[in-house]
Amino acid sequence: MTRLGAAAFVAAALVAGRLRAQAAPDEHWLARDGRSWLGYAPEARRAYVEGFLLGAALMQGADSAADRERTAETLTALRRSGGFHFPYAASVYAARLDDYYWWDNHRERPTWLALWEVNDALARRTTAGPAHQR
Repeated sequence: MTRLGAAAFVAAALVAGRLRAQAAPDEHWLARDGRSWLGYAPEARRAYVEGFLLGAALMQGADSAADRERTAETLTALRRSGGFHFPYAASVYAARLDDYYWWDNHRERPTWLALWEVNDALARRTTAGPAHQR
């Protein structure tokens, strides 16, 4: 197992362990939604988002790298260039999810979808430029 693989395994185990302590015993990660999110402590929310970002970055890096050994180099390059599909800090996404799930009509949406929608809204806002230029 490569260092990157070992690090990913440890990070995923940490996130899963922290969330498992608060999640319902039969709750699959695809089924987690706003009701789940609102039940997590702030540390668990951040751990969830960090795990999501790690998974997204690993998939993006693995897809971009010519081979597994170059994935770490690819991830480093993506970080330096700001080229991640989910480029913001975990704290940004966690705060935005808190806002997102404040609305009752969003609470049944899966957390992975909510993260995607939050990221899309952040990207649209960034490309639109300052309000005085619109």
